[in-house]
Amino acid sequence: MEQEKINYSEIMALGFSEEECSDDVYYKQYGYAYCQITLKLTKRIYLDWAKETQLCEMVRIDSPKTCNIKKRMPIKNLAHLKEMINFFL
Repeated sequence: MEQEKINYSEIMALGFSEEECSDDVYYKQYGYAYCQITLKLTKRIYLDWAKETQLCEMVRIDSPKTCNIKKRMPIKNLAHLKEMINFFL
């Protein structure tokens, strides 16, 4: 099953936070500032939503100190996203 786009308003309603970062190359390509839009689930697992694609993925890192990505899992759609969030509550 292919991933489905998830709207920004739906992501934000689920508690995601948006942090704007300075990146001139990104701005020149897209015309707006780069943002990290994430929802922390545990110390090592978070959800990441990309503004450009409107797709979401779950990310597992090795440690909060180094933040090396160990594994990624695509989120299929809004229902799958809600299921993953509720699993960690």
